[in-house]
Amino acid sequence: MQSVTQAPEAPPTPPEDVIIATLGKPLALHETDETYIITADDLGRFERFQNRTVYTLGTAQTVEVYRQAVVKLGCEHSYLTHIVFAIVLMHDRYLSDNPWAPPSHAESFHHYHGTAIFNATLQRAPLPEAEKDAMWGCAALLAAMTIASIDATTPDEAWPLAAPSLSNLDWLRMSDGKKEVWKLADPLRENSCWRPALIHEHEKDPRDPSIRKAEWELLLPTLTKLFNYNTTNLSQPTSQTPPPTTAAEAEAEAEAKAEAQNNPYHTALTLLLNLLPLQCTHTTILYFLSFLGHMDPRYRALLHAKDPKALVLLAWWYAKVLDDYPVWWLRRRGTLECKAICLFLWKRFSYVCEFGRLADYPRRVVGLGVNGDYEREVALAGSVGMG
Repeated sequence: MQSVTQAPEAPPTPPEDVIIATLGKPLALHETDETYIITADDLGRFERFQNRTVYTLGTAQTVEVYRQAVVKLGCEHSYLTHIVFAIVLMHDRYLSDNPWAPPSHAESFHHYHGTAIFNATLQRAPLPEAEKDAMWGCAALLAAMTIASIDATTPDEAWPLAAPSLSNLDWLRMSDGKKEVWKLADPLRENSCWRPALIHEHEKDPRDPSIRKAEWELLLPTLTKLFNYNTTNLSQPTSQTPPPTTAAEAEAEAEAKAEAQNNPYHTALTLLLNLLPLQCTHTTILYFLSFLGHMDPRYRALLHAKDPKALVLLAWWYAKVLDDYPVWWLRRRGTLECKAICLFLWKRFSYVCEFGRLADYPRRVVGLGVNGDYEREVALAGSVGMG
């Protein structure tokens, strides 16, 4: 019997060749039989996505997936290519000489059609297998665009100082939508192009090395006292955590669970205190975004109500991320809303000394004036090697 020699698999097409091959290809548009034809300008947008924007998105581990897979997936899924063009044009605008300019016609066009087709596809769940990777990639890009999209240009125009509006904090719902896409697309499934990078994220331990900074460490006693927080809660249980072995341990665990159930600030504060010693970088940003993704609905309601304690926690989260990793898609909203929160607390709650003291850390990060005593404490701590 003759043996049959199988032909070797062809090597994957390099992304650069895929980009060139898209010239003149049609993209579907929402609710019309007309199409958009990819132009030479669009090839430049693909290249800027590959060589610039992609290095600011996701995590360091997902960069190569974006570079290798997203353009190829976009060839088969028009909504993903529309969103790639939209986020590149948004990034262009933020880097331009006029970063506060409104979105261009092209940016708005691609954002609209990409989002509309994405949402229409989502309504047809369960998702076909061929859609899943493109849907997850698109959801991740849309999440960054949602955070980056803010109409305000000054703190006075930003929440919570801005006039009340039904759309205030709408961007926080982005996390809910992303969770739904995660369930439907299952990017951890065996044949997902996202699986290797995401498995790496789930398995690594980001806690070492930890950092200390006097700017926030000096204020921790005030922060934990304001919330009557037991710092033993910082020992987060994991799948390897052994069960309690004594009555005292069991009682402490039960008390911690009861505290989490009864206290709307508990989850946000616990996450924040665990994040403070961690350096926010392109490698660890996912852990910081968990502050948004695991937000207790009761805590979110307190933010809508402009509750001062809830505002303090969000201002500290903004300050921590901005101080370590002021990535472009978070920097504008973070800076404007962090400043607005600090000014709101000063205008409405200056009589509560704890709020004034706790606002010093975010105020320092975003360039607002701080209490002279706090500055001296930070300087003294630095001189003795703290932080």
